[in-house]
Amino acid sequence: MKWSKGTAERVRVLVLSGNLGDGHRQAAKALAEASRLGTREAVDTEVVDFMQRVYPQLQHVVKYGFLKMVEKTPSIYGYLYHRTKYDEGLSPLFSLFLRLGRRALMRLAAEYRPDAIICTFPLAAAAVSLLKEEGRLHVPLITVITDHTDHALWLNPATDLYLVGSEQVASALRARGIASSRVAVSGIPVAPRFHAEEDRTVVRQQLGLQPDMPVVLVMGGGGGLLSEGIRSLLRSEAVCAGMQLVIVCGSNRAVMRELEEELAHRPSGRVRLLGFAEDIHRWMSAADLLLTKPGGLTTSEAVAKALPMLLYKPIPGQEEDNAAVLMRAGVAVQAEGGRALTDQLLELVHDPARLAHMRGRAEALRIARPAERAWEAVLALQPRPQPELAPRPELSMSKAW
Repeated sequence: MKWSKGTAERVRVLVLSGNLGDGHRQAAKALAEASRLGTREAVDTEVVDFMQRVYPQLQHVVKYGFLKMVEKTPSIYGYLYHRTKYDEGLSPLFSLFLRLGRRALMRLAAEYRPDAIICTFPLAAAAVSLLKEEGRLHVPLITVITDHTDHALWLNPATDLYLVGSEQVASALRARGIASSRVAVSGIPVAPRFHAEEDRTVVRQQLGLQPDMPVVLVMGGGGGLLSEGIRSLLRSEAVCAGMQLVIVCGSNRAVMRELEEELAHRPSGRVRLLGFAEDIHRWMSAADLLLTKPGGLTTSEAVAKALPMLLYKPIPGQEEDNAAVLMRAGVAVQAEGGRALTDQLLELVHDPARLAHMRGRAEALRIARPAERAWEAVLALQPRPQPELAPRPELSMSKAW
């Protein structure tokens, strides 16, 4: 296709990510990697953290407030999530937030002069859409929804194309009046390496794991939200004797120290603690089961690897939406609140027939080359003429809350 300012040789794409959770960044990185490896047209991609560039003074406050709400008062977060899921207007607070960043976003667009903007972060998509609605920006806007959700925060009048992870989400968007031509089921973008076939026995040997003992990979603990459940596993003799645990703590050193202290009292050569792991695809190849919070990116990586999942305490909101889609597809089960996590884990790990069935369901569910498919949809996009868009209504404070 011919873009507004680009040429047949070069297309400039600005990818706006965000730092509220790692999934938005990972999706953006996957898109950038795929653009270098496989696009038929030459694409220059630049990944920028929207919060860092547009709200440098507010980003840490916003991130701290969001993470603390999710950790300490998930019920309030869930209430706000569901209360606003079908809103068509902007709350006064959110409208003010977007307008505070308007000048910085315009400077960013002037600096990169993109032919298109891809957003893997909902606040970025809303901000770009607002500039388009006001006639200040005239480039295609593509929104990559990184969870299995149709929450209104992702949906904006000036979005030209939505890239979604499943037909369920696409159907939900169409039901909300979004034209089919503006929705593409690409799969949630994951790095191409997650689709590489690897021999499990060989990978286990290379990673220093016993090839003939079950391996459970534990992720999502970096935020501290899994620490209670992980401690219960480390204190279980049946778990530590019957399987190999690989626990990914991410960049959270406090969680790492806490678990190291726990292991000091219960030493086990079958427990591995990892910090931030760039080769997580290899650990997924080695694993029989993933114990995780149901984040959109982590679970999409697991599906790409056909790795069965045990989902632990999804927070109300998008994690519940993700869990519902994954359980309906038969690739995951959710830990029951009234039963010990150790018992449920042991049952699943020692039921190879059930794990094999879940693996088969994941192989049927996964979408090949999602990041590459996303680029195919982007490069095939025919930018629609920008209609005259009426400003979105501001909701009353009582409606917003």
